[in-house]
Amino acid sequence: MKKGTVRVITVLVTAITLSVVCLACHKLRTTKSGTEGASPKEAFRGVVLYPSDIRSLGAEKLVDILKGAGINLLGIHSNTITEDLDSLRIYLESADGQLLMELCQKNGIDVEYECHVLKEMLPRSLFDIHPEYFRLDAKGSRTNDLNICFSSDEAWAVIEKNVMELLRWLQPTTNRYFFWIDDSRDGFCHCDKCAPYSPSDQALLYENKMLQIIRKVNPEATLAHLAYASTLEAPGTVKPLEGIFLEFAPIGRNYANPLPPEEHNALKKNLEVFPKETAHLLEYWLDASMFSKWNRNNWTRVPWNPDECQRDIELYRELGIESFTTFATWMLHQRYFELHGQDEAVKAVNEYGSLLKQSSL
Repeated sequence: MKKGTVRVITVLVTAITLSVVCLACHKLRTTKSGTEGASPKEAFRGVVLYPSDIRSLGAEKLVDILKGAGINLLGIHSNTITEDLDSLRIYLESADGQLLMELCQKNGIDVEYECHVLKEMLPRSLFDIHPEYFRLDAKGSRTNDLNICFSSDEAWAVIEKNVMELLRWLQPTTNRYFFWIDDSRDGFCHCDKCAPYSPSDQALLYENKMLQIIRKVNPEATLAHLAYASTLEAPGTVKPLEGIFLEFAPIGRNYANPLPPEEHNALKKNLEVFPKETAHLLEYWLDASMFSKWNRNNWTRVPWNPDECQRDIELYRELGIESFTTFATWMLHQRYFELHGQDEAVKAVNEYGSLLKQSSL
């Protein structure tokens, strides 16, 4: 064979090899906490905690627990009322907060922030000067108790300024953002512009605008539509922008029973509006705060039952959902360990992680 022919064949083989390698790399789902190109990213198996939960255990102890349970996603929660964004920032900037981020990255655990943000992005103190920024309640009165007037351009100008500041330090490793509306069952606007929209549609109006703001800073950002309480039903008028994903959170369930038909149907309807491949399930299987009715004087044992959890996971998987997390607030906490036993709590987290691993095989 001539030398020129050999050279041409060698070049072609090299080019084909590089093309195959690059194609494989593009098919890998990676996040900032993972090693680029090392292995496909697993489906999310997460827990959501308050900063105070994490502080009580310390970063090293918490990450050891998460790693042992096969948890690969940590959500950190703020709700304005008990632990606000300032308390979250103070923790993240502390020595333990910085250690947490380092250990999570080292151990392949992604970090996200699931936060009610509206009261802080549109300060309630503005109400005296600009009541029109805030919602009109069902009785026809402006009030700053919950949410905003979602049709107020002036309110959005204030929100955008504050979100830009927030994005300087709140940076999820997954590019998934959770900037929830206020926690309420009847906190939406009844002005002439907002009234034609259902609570779910008003929430999606908000989320579409919020995503556009976030993408000015992070073009890869996606944002959750929280289907929860008064927004459980699927939006009927407003369409989600590309990058809005479903987060379904059936709070208040009786776990002795399967997902109730009303919530099951709502989930299926939501999956007709939002992509199944990005849908995310936020459950309450390990939420000691909910089981304690959010009363720290009544710190209640979590009624954990792995059979009930497995039943629920199988139902959600059948609908095409691959991303899971559960509140474990007040359970992964030193006080809970002292009251109800660390071994019992860690065992529940281990079983939860194992169930999600098994169901994804």
